[in-house]
Amino acid sequence: MKRALLFFAVFAFIIHSCKNNDTKKGEPTAAEADSVNYYAQYTGTIGNIPVTLNLVKFGEGYSINYVAADKGSIVELRYQKDSLLKNDSLFFTAPGDLRRGLYGPENEIHFHLLLNAATITGSRISGDKKTNLPVLLKRDNHSIDFGPLVYIDSLRSDGFKKDTPTAHVSLVVLHPSGAASGGNWFNSVIKKEVLEELVTDSATTLQNSIVHYGKNFLQDFNDDIDTLKASNSGNDPVPYSLMHYNQQVHSNLVHNNNGYAVMSVSKYMYTGGAHGMFTQRFLCFDIPQKKALRLSDVLVMDSTQLESILEKQLREQYNIPADKPLTELLFDNRIALTQNFYFTSKGIGFLYQPYEIAAYAVGPINIWLPYTGLKPYLTPGFIQRMGI
Repeated sequence: MKRALLFFAVFAFIIHSCKNNDTKKGEPTAAEADSVNYYAQYTGTIGNIPVTLNLVKFGEGYSINYVAADKGSIVELRYQKDSLLKNDSLFFTAPGDLRRGLYGPENEIHFHLLLNAATITGSRISGDKKTNLPVLLKRDNHSIDFGPLVYIDSLRSDGFKKDTPTAHVSLVVLHPSGAASGGNWFNSVIKKEVLEELVTDSATTLQNSIVHYGKNFLQDFNDDIDTLKASNSGNDPVPYSLMHYNQQVHSNLVHNNNGYAVMSVSKYMYTGGAHGMFTQRFLCFDIPQKKALRLSDVLVMDSTQLESILEKQLREQYNIPADKPLTELLFDNRIALTQNFYFTSKGIGFLYQPYEIAAYAVGPINIWLPYTGLKPYLTPGFIQRMGI
């Protein structure tokens, strides 16, 4: 269950009303600095370690992740919106170190950050509160332009004595803007892979598809309420407390350089039952070539060999001795290859969803492989573009 605490700490889903604006390059205008919606990438240092940070602001909500140059894996921050700090700073948390057994609220890393469109400043406070590192970041003008498309809505069903069933939708999807926005290829990928359209229509804008996706969820809520009413004989209490539906789709970039954009898409859905379902999907894009990348575009090696490398790294991350079966953590005594991969400037990660290879309480399993052990198998074009 400790790993479950880490799982829920990583995924932050914040619901707020907001409107859409495109992200602009260069020094931000006053209007952009106050904009309710924008994406920006920042570079600088936390302490003396170089980092790259990606931020999506939507209304009063934030999605933030960063990659430190010394490790290369993704650190996701959770916005604690109800906390009040001095000087208009905002409070974020990050999970502790799983490898060292430092997970749970008492080991969370705290960030006190002052955000605007041009700079991010503040401090990083260790879980034991003994280390306080300065955060100094400036907006990076070399990344690809992206902006968020947003749809947020809610619905309530009144007229019940004991409860008021509600449904909430919060959808935030990044899309290329400016010089990178031409063509429908990107929209088609998002419509199929994120919005689950079986047949995509190029005449329909991505914003309209997002709205349609959200409205369908609200309509399903209405239909389920009507079905529950009709099935109630009047003799048994209807469990309307289970009818507080929630749909969230939030996206951010984890890498935006070298012409590549790697998008993280976090989904949460609750439609009744013991708990909702979290998933996190990564989509890797080659913006100049206008295509979505497959693993074979980045890495070419025998799948059995790659699975062996993944198993070795899994055992290290979760402290599973070589003489113990993987079933101490997983459903099966092997780890199958997944196409849900991402990359940063330092390596490639493979993410397995809850229930995919292990119990829900384990949470998502994220296996990180540095490029140092993979370089012979990386494609030449990828090596050249990434400067590896």
